[in-house]
Amino acid sequence: MFFYNRATMLIIALPTKAHPQSGSSPQSYSYWLSPNGLSISLSGQSSAALLPRSAGEVVAVIPWQLVSWHSLKLPALSQSQFNEQKLSAVLNGMLEDELLDEVNSMHFILPNNLKSLVASDREVMIGACSRDWLRSAVNALQDQGIRVQRIVCELTPTTSGPLSKTDNSIYNEPNTSEPLESVAVLHVLGPASLPASAVLCTENGVIKLPPSTPSWSAFKGLGGKDLSILCEPHWVQSTSEALGREPKLYSVSQRMLDASLSNWDAATGEWEQSRSFRFYRNIQKLYTEFMHHAKWSLARQALLGLVILNLVGLNLWSWIEGVNIKSSEQELSKLLKETFPAIGLIVDPSLQMQREMKRLKHARGQSAAGDLESMLSAVAQQLPPNYRLQSFNYSANELRLNGVSKNLISGAGLNALEKAGYTLRAENTAVSGQMVPVLVMTFVDGSTSQN
Repeated sequence: MFFYNRATMLIIALPTKAHPQSGSSPQSYSYWLSPNGLSISLSGQSSAALLPRSAGEVVAVIPWQLVSWHSLKLPALSQSQFNEQKLSAVLNGMLEDELLDEVNSMHFILPNNLKSLVASDREVMIGACSRDWLRSAVNALQDQGIRVQRIVCELTPTTSGPLSKTDNSIYNEPNTSEPLESVAVLHVLGPASLPASAVLCTENGVIKLPPSTPSWSAFKGLGGKDLSILCEPHWVQSTSEALGREPKLYSVSQRMLDASLSNWDAATGEWEQSRSFRFYRNIQKLYTEFMHHAKWSLARQALLGLVILNLVGLNLWSWIEGVNIKSSEQELSKLLKETFPAIGLIVDPSLQMQREMKRLKHARGQSAAGDLESMLSAVAQQLPPNYRLQSFNYSANELRLNGVSKNLISGAGLNALEKAGYTLRAENTAVSGQMVPVLVMTFVDGSTSQN
C-alpha cells in the first residue's frame, strides 16, 4: 500500500504567465493524476489551493512555447567541471550570442546523459527558459503547500534511434545495439477556439511551423518516411485533409504523461533534489515500471506463480510436519503408558516422561538433571582444567557460581550445556564491598510451572 500511494503522480501544467493581474481570479492550473505513471485516471482544472494533495510525486510541465533549444558542441570537460557553477559559466559563454534575453537570467535544461554525450564528442541539445518565470511559477505552487519534485518540458527534441511501438520511445535513450536513424514528430495541438499550432520535434530541436502548410517543404524533418504525426482529437480531420496523411490521435493527457516520462529533467540548480531523494525516485520509477508496464507482464506472472508455489509448498511442508509431530506424540504417549501404567491422564507426554524418569532416578538414589550433583558435573566439564570454584549457592534447578564469568566457557561448551537443557546468564553481585561476577545456571523441565 505504501508503494501504491507513492506511485501516484500529479502532473501540473505551468501557466505561460506566472503572475495573474491584480484583482483577477486566481491562476487556473490544468492537472492530471496518474495512478501508476503509465496512464491517466483523472484530469481537470483548478486553482493551486484546490489541486489534489494525496498524490505522491508532483511533476511540473513547462509549456513548449517558453523553451528555446540550442545545439552545442561542448568542449571536453573534466569531472570537476560538471558542477552547476562551472557548467553554467561554459554555457553562458557559448549561448550569449544566441539568446534574446540576458544569458544570466536563463535557466538551462540539460539531458540526463550529458556526460556520455560530451565524452563521445557529440553535439548536445540544451534547453533554455526564463529563470524568473520558472521561479515565480514554482513558488506559486509551493506557497500553497505543493512540493514540486520534478520539472519537465512539454515537448523535447527527439533522439536518433529505431522507432518503437510506443509513442514516447522517441524521447528516451536510443538502443545503440540497433541501427540509428533520425526520427521526427509533428505535433498538431492547441484549443479548438484558436488556430492550430504545428510543432515539429526533431533531434535538432523543437520548432513551431508557420501557419501556411506550403511553406513546410523547407523543413527537412517533414519529408522523412518515418515522420510521426500526433494530433489532438479536434484537429484530426483538418490535419488529414491538409497533409494527405492520417495522423495518430494524441490527446493532451497523453502528451503530458509522455512529458513526465522523458529523460529531460529541468529540476536542477535551485530546484535540484537531494541525492537520496533522487535515488528513492529511481527506485520508485523501477518499481512502478515493473508493476505496470506491459514488457514486464511475463516476469510479473512468473513472480506471482513463484509466490503461490512457495505458499503451497510451505503449507504442505507445515501439514507434513504437523502430522509427524502428532505421530511422534502418539508414540511417546503409548510408550509412557506402557512404561508407567500408574499415569492416568496424559497431557504432555514429553514433560510427563521427564518427571517420571526423574522420580525413578531419585527413588534409586541417582542424580537427575537439575540436581546439584548433575549441574556441578555438567559445568565442571566446560570450565578450564584445574579451575578451583570459590563458592556456590543452589536452589531448586538453579545453581549460582560465585566468581565465575561466562567468558570462561567456550562457545562449544555453551552449546553443549544448552543441548543438555541448561541456560546460562551472567550477573554481578557485591561481596565484601567488591563486585564479583556470578554465573547463574538454570535447568527448566517444566515441573515448577506445571506443579
